[in-house]
Amino acid sequence: MQVTGSNLLNTYRLSIRLFSDGFSLSILYTADNSLVQKEDVTADGQTPLYQLLEKALKRPHLMEYTFQSVELLVLSPSTCIPLEYFRREEVFPLYNLTFPSLKVGKNEVHYQILPSLEVVEVFSVNLQLLQTIQAIYPDVEVVSLEGRAIETIANDDRKKQDRNIHFYAMIAPKNMLICCFKEQRLHYASTFNVENDNDRLYYIMGAWKSLQMNDQTQSMFLNNASAELMQQLQRFIPKITVCEL
Repeated sequence: MQVTGSNLLNTYRLSIRLFSDGFSLSILYTADNSLVQKEDVTADGQTPLYQLLEKALKRPHLMEYTFQSVELLVLSPSTCIPLEYFRREEVFPLYNLTFPSLKVGKNEVHYQILPSLEVVEVFSVNLQLLQTIQAIYPDVEVVSLEGRAIETIANDDRKKQDRNIHFYAMIAPKNMLICCFKEQRLHYASTFNVENDNDRLYYIMGAWKSLQMNDQTQSMFLNNASAELMQQLQRFIPKITVCEL
């Protein structure tokens, strides 16, 4: 059921975030998006994640709220293609070709249009986890966290008000987003599953070289990098700006 509970004074939405080692449940007011309650759950290494998720979603206190909408925010490898080149029937083979090492058979491939960027983002979600949520909330909206991050970066990039090429690397504990904007339009975007600075350096430099960035005249905008990674990158790219998004 999409809407549950009997509270008629306020309406709420439920935001479910999936990570590789757990998930979070956030209840927010629909009117102003302010947080009412949040719960973080980390996998214990014994109980399957889908069972932990099902148990959390069925807790009595959660059923007391009226949910105007339910969204599932997914953190998974993703790629973007220009809107004019998008073909729905090519979504699965495109994703499988881009990320051949992933076990796509256990995932369901999704896409979302980022209208302000005129691109389509292709990503995946664990099928068992998705079905667990759909059994309770069949109308859940599946959204990529990376797509939202790209739109946030795009909004920041527009504030620069120049026509230069801007290269961004956004780092999280177990993944990394690299994107590039040219004349305030998305030129490149991809995510990588990485957990150490050596791999981060490899993928950043690989993208920097493949995009033919100029080491001396162009800048990298870097978020959440360790001091060690920053030092390594500055050996190759002198102009690095730390950004907070």
